[in-house]
Amino acid sequence: MSKKSLMMAFTCFVTLLSGLSSCTTEDKADEALPRLQVSQARYEVTLPGTLKDRSIPEMRVIANKGYQISSDQPWLKVDKTEGIGFTDVKILCDSNLTETVREGNLTVNSHGLSENIHVTQTLFDPGKVTVMRTFYEDNFDWTLPIAAENGLKDPIGANNGYTRMSITDSKVLEAWKACGLTDWYLATVNSSGVCKISIQMGYIHFNSNSNFNTGIILPPIEGTQNNSETVNATLSFRLCPDSSTPDYVPAVVEIIAGPGSLAADKDQPMSDIVVPKFVKQWENYSFNLYGITADTKIAIHTVAPNTQKYCRWYIDDLLLKEFK
Repeated sequence: MSKKSLMMAFTCFVTLLSGLSSCTTEDKADEALPRLQVSQARYEVTLPGTLKDRSIPEMRVIANKGYQISSDQPWLKVDKTEGIGFTDVKILCDSNLTETVREGNLTVNSHGLSENIHVTQTLFDPGKVTVMRTFYEDNFDWTLPIAAENGLKDPIGANNGYTRMSITDSKVLEAWKACGLTDWYLATVNSSGVCKISIQMGYIHFNSNSNFNTGIILPPIEGTQNNSETVNATLSFRLCPDSSTPDYVPAVVEIIAGPGSLAADKDQPMSDIVVPKFVKQWENYSFNLYGITADTKIAIHTVAPNTQKYCRWYIDDLLLKEFK
């Protein structure tokens, strides 16, 4: 056979192999089974139709032979009703003006396969969320390093003694001033009296005896638009009576200066009296204050009768936070 004949035969052979290979690949693609997958089956959207972070909800559809999406609700749609392969599909919801939670379903179909996506639309509107301001907060963690350096105890949590330090101590005074609280007894009852506030390990103590009460005054609220802005706030804290046979500790929250009330519908500068149980354990208390401003002075103090010699107690976890 001549060289020309050999070359022609080789070319035909290669062409034949190439054709067979091409047919085989196409046959495999045609014979592949359909596959369908969605990234998420349930969504909760807000009143305007977005997620809570205000982004548009999105799902990924994987369909090797293509997909079609239908909805059972007119307010629920997608931006890509058809596609193939990997497709990111946005879920589009009309604003919910029905004044009720509503639900809808998206169905993804692909060659006999189907996936259901359930969408719940609430009345939550992220555009109207108001961040509640915290006007004061102190868990008295600033006492811990001082306590560790000076061997102070935890008589409530660990029941390990009464070692404490007065807030007038040079090792405590700077931190006490930084926390913003002031001595209610010295400020309102007897300016020439003796300070009876001390720190413990993580909270503060009031050693009231000889027939006088004790307490604290919170610093003026900050973060308001101006000094005349009136706000409502909840004051919460924990109380615990002191001594091995705990003292009777009648306590109140009082607005001692400036505007505000402990009642929503009347002028009430002082709360009802609360009395912790006669056991050495923390009890939680909460009081609503209405119409307070930066000029309002809020105190927490005891109101034990003059006939009572001992009224010793602890306080922790002060929080004054706005409410609407």
